[in-house]
Amino acid sequence: MMQNHEQAVSPVIGVMLMLVVVIIIAALVSAFSGSTVSGTSKAPQATVQGTYSQTNGMTISHTGGDAIPMDTTTILVQPSRSFGADASRYSWVVNKSYVFTNATQTWATARAFLPGDTVTISKDNLSYVQQRPAPDDMPGDADDPSYGFKNPGNIGLTFSLVFQDTSGKTIGQSTVVITK
Repeated sequence: MMQNHEQAVSPVIGVMLMLVVVIIIAALVSAFSGSTVSGTSKAPQATVQGTYSQTNGMTISHTGGDAIPMDTTTILVQPSRSFGADASRYSWVVNKSYVFTNATQTWATARAFLPGDTVTISKDNLSYVQQRPAPDDMPGDADDPSYGFKNPGNIGLTFSLVFQDTSGKTIGQSTVVITK
């Protein structure tokens, strides 16, 4: 009497084949999702601190984090709600030609803003923080009574200083108080 044990092998082989198929599918999904994630670039992250004095100018310090590439970074200023409910709709790009890394080099010609570095905008160039030029008979954005940072009536109000890369990702941000 011979017994036939081949009937028990068929379900085991079927289960093993299903496991192999599941493992292959999982590997393909993992490889696909890994390749899409690694294709995105991460913006540098930095801590910046700004001061704004109507009589002394503006300073921006890099207090920690990654180096900020100056050629691909934009500095924005945005008035806070302290200027009024609709102030958040305003935003200006700071003219980098007036941001000095030292006595002679501007942000536009420097390579990187490193931790520990400080840049300045002189009091004579504060209009380039809010750069809409003024017609002869009207104040420019910087002097505007409603939201101008140079307007003496706006001392004590705040604005945001935002560093962005070319794709619009925020690198660093600081709240700045306007002082005399």
